[in-house]
Amino acid sequence: MDKIKKGDRHKIYISFLNKEFSTSIKAFLNCGKEYGIPEITVRRDLKELEKFNYITIEMGLIKLKEEKEYEATRDEKILKNRDQKNRIALKAVELINNNEIFVGAGTTCEAFVKAITKKIKILYTNGFEVARIAKNNLNINRIVLIGGKLRPQSGAMCGPIANIVLEELRFSQSFITITNLDNEFNMFNNNEDEAYLTNKVIEKSNESICLIDNSKLNNTTYGNKIAKISKVNKLVIDSKPDDETYNKLIQLVDIKW
Repeated sequence: MDKIKKGDRHKIYISFLNKEFSTSIKAFLNCGKEYGIPEITVRRDLKELEKFNYITIEMGLIKLKEEKEYEATRDEKILKNRDQKNRIALKAVELINNNEIFVGAGTTCEAFVKAITKKIKILYTNGFEVARIAKNNLNINRIVLIGGKLRPQSGAMCGPIANIVLEELRFSQSFITITNLDNEFNMFNNNEDEAYLTNKVIEKSNESICLIDNSKLNNTTYGNKIAKISKVNKLVIDSKPDDETYNKLIQLVDIKW
């Protein structure tokens, strides 16, 4: 049997727990065994599911915190749509018009920061990996990391502490990304804390620019609503959407590709 990738293993476990809601560790191990996953791997995956806040383990019982869909790990997100993210990054760099900017968390924003060739005096971010990449970009002079609870899936710092810090700040220009855009052109993030923080960043920015690839124009409503797309000033995508989507979007936001 071919080796099952980590992301696919996690999907198997979450699907199993969505049906059972709570189960014994023994039953969980048996679930992995049915798919030919070694017990040592299942136990390691179990710890990761707990770390990523999908489950709790109490008195030998595994409980799903709530019915939820699998969220790709950051490593999986890095590998997805890499060429599209690089095209978005290059276009977004052209739009920088201030030497003090905010950049949100996410792999598209990471590609953007890596591509920056203009001199940036201060880069604010709630993205742990964004800050790390910015540190290695000689065009960026100073980095301010907005602290908070770290989400391993996205590398975002968010939650009450981050929100308090954000209240004291205002941005001339911000660059953000989202999980998806539904057919009513609402922006979503699959984490409540990240959605709240992104909404606040938009409110506190003179100009906000959303970076997404075409796969996020999926007309699916899921996750936590951030705001209408009309609340941002520009939308940067990797290529022109289909005519129907484009004709609706262009009435709400300036589109660049």
